[in-house]
Amino acid sequence: MYDMHIHTRHSPDAPADATMEAYAERAVSLGYDGIGFTDHQEFDPADEGFARLDYDGYSREIDDVRKKFKGRLSILKGVEISYQSEFSDEPKKYLRGKDFDFVIGAVHFVNRCPFHHGDRYFRGKTPEEAVRPYFAEVLRAAESGLFDVLGHLDHLKRYSIPIYGSYSAEPYCEDIERILRAVIQTGITLEINTSGFRQQSLLEPYPSSDILKKFVRLGGKATTFASDSHGVPHFHQGMEQSIKIARAAGIQSAVHFTSRLRHDTPIG
Repeated sequence: MYDMHIHTRHSPDAPADATMEAYAERAVSLGYDGIGFTDHQEFDPADEGFARLDYDGYSREIDDVRKKFKGRLSILKGVEISYQSEFSDEPKKYLRGKDFDFVIGAVHFVNRCPFHHGDRYFRGKTPEEAVRPYFAEVLRAAESGLFDVLGHLDHLKRYSIPIYGSYSAEPYCEDIERILRAVIQTGITLEINTSGFRQQSLLEPYPSSDILKKFVRLGGKATTFASDSHGVPHFHQGMEQSIKIARAAGIQSAVHFTSRLRHDTPIG
């Protein structure tokens, strides 16, 4: 069992006590085989995380934790990059010469507007005017060839439900299918992100079980599993439920990466 999406104090949205060592201790106590740290790298100068990740310091801390937990836990060095089509050339430049084990691409902005900070993105828009451009940007991320993992597909609903009162994927079935087909065709790995279980309005993973079933019908077989922890208490939350949902949907394997090489493990 690997948790492939964890934020430490190196991310601006994680607390100072979210240390790599604390996560590793928690993972060992729960019987994990490995964990992947994935702190944020942003390319939009307007974002609070812009150019904030100290790659050298991040790498040194990972090396230290690897030594301490050698033989007990596999420690993977990842990064979560916010894909923005306006800055689509930047990730390739940034990744050149860096030895990440894997790279998550995720969408947090549409037209340079963050939808996870207040209601500014949604203001004056109908649900379709807000959601359809989000899926279009996710499709561009999936097709970009920049990433190993596509993070938290459909998580815009977390922020749209408080604005509109509800969310239905039905109007966006074709948009979602295009994304899933791109995931399969490009070889990027779909993430099952358990953080929806921490949000009382959802209590389901990103993407939903219906999307996972569609993914399998289209030929998808494997996913990563990811808590998207922003603090050690988040670690493992929703993981067991998400694995059950994945099995029920027909997902066959859990994926982890070393040196950008994919490894599949049957989940039974």
